[in-house]
Amino acid sequence: MTRNQLRRLVLDNGLRVLLAPNPTGASIGVAVHYGVGFRTEPGGHTGLAHLFEHLMVQGGHAAPPGGYLPQVQRAGGLADAKTRQDLTVYYAAAPASALEMLLGLEADRMRSPRISPRNLRTQTAVIDEEIRLMMRNRPYGAFPWVLPRALNSRAENARDGYGESVDLAGLDIPLCERFFHDHYSPGNALVTLTGAFDPDEAQRLVRRYFAPLPGRPVVAAPDAPEPEPRAEARLSVTDPHAGLPAVAVGYRMPDPVTERADYLAHLVLAALLGQGRHALLRRGPAAPAGVTSLSVGCGLFGLPLDTAGPDLLTLFAVHGSGVGDDGADADGGRVTDALDTVLTTLAENEVDPGLLRATTARWASGALRELGDPSTRAQLLGSREMLFGEAELTERLPELVRDQVTGEQVSRAAARLRASHRAVVRFVPRTAATVTAGATATAQGKAVA
Repeated sequence: MTRNQLRRLVLDNGLRVLLAPNPTGASIGVAVHYGVGFRTEPGGHTGLAHLFEHLMVQGGHAAPPGGYLPQVQRAGGLADAKTRQDLTVYYAAAPASALEMLLGLEADRMRSPRISPRNLRTQTAVIDEEIRLMMRNRPYGAFPWVLPRALNSRAENARDGYGESVDLAGLDIPLCERFFHDHYSPGNALVTLTGAFDPDEAQRLVRRYFAPLPGRPVVAAPDAPEPEPRAEARLSVTDPHAGLPAVAVGYRMPDPVTERADYLAHLVLAALLGQGRHALLRRGPAAPAGVTSLSVGCGLFGLPLDTAGPDLLTLFAVHGSGVGDDGADADGGRVTDALDTVLTTLAENEVDPGLLRATTARWASGALRELGDPSTRAQLLGSREMLFGEAELTERLPELVRDQVTGEQVSRAAARLRASHRAVVRFVPRTAATVTAGATATAQGKAVA
């Protein structure tokens, strides 16, 4: 897709609009991104961005009884929302005939969401239950949040999406209203439409529903650069629900704007290490024995180019006990030793050309399949437009990875992943846990939808 095939529009109130029509099919995708995420939360109010997502999902004051979602479902559509480091996105997929209804609902909640004491109490309770399910009662629930906490020194970059219980309990209506005023203005939002619609008609509808919304000053997102890690961080998490020990490893990713080629090479390196049947840590000669589950990916949520801030390449492996006298595997050493061996080999010798071609082709194929869903396409286009001003990167990315990443670049990426620049976290089943005083630290984390 070239830049000319996308239609961009900016309304007088600052709202940005991105139109990506596709004449084939009969469905549409709608995504509304706001430039606010959990890195944007004010100090002492962690969890506010995700809580506000829950409040906004209920719809605006003009939504019918039952709120936003039932009306979308009655029209044959699906809708949801998610909070990320720098963005919150509300998205839907529906038959093309539902376009005007979806735009009206989105404009309504951009104008005035349902923020009430009852909704606040209800959604805070919902999030408390999510924390119990996803962190306290879930094996390995500290992954991946413990990794940015270990690697990043700035509070903004070390937060998880749910926040601290004491902060959630202290949130009130005036704070939520101020958060809405500061971060949910039209000038801090982007509406993205994909699928089977007429762009001229869509532009008319966007103006009809969104142009009357008053503009407000945009509160800038925090600038929180991170220094390069200088030493390996090692932590231990005692996990009462884990049946087997596990290890997580995190490395800082290159900057996706100033180091784009290196960033793309890390995507391929992650795929070579742990994605696919022939991944080097699964089937290669250095693959560690006893690993029952392995994942390697780029991005805190496994999605590349998902934040403008510091991001991670992560590995997570559940492995057999192999216990010593203390009842725990020696720091997941079999996994990290194998990882270091493979990285050293790749740094010193370029990857086999056939394996590189197969890996990049598989990665590109998976990325292209994602774009077949109009809602996913709207989310990805809007996210890359908001973060980098490059919506087109979404559809160029498969080609860039498949055709432009070289073996030399992958070797350079492997050399960059030094042990002195990473975090290693052991997950120790409670029955096997014996923590040496002063040598380890216990951490907790959560996962956010």
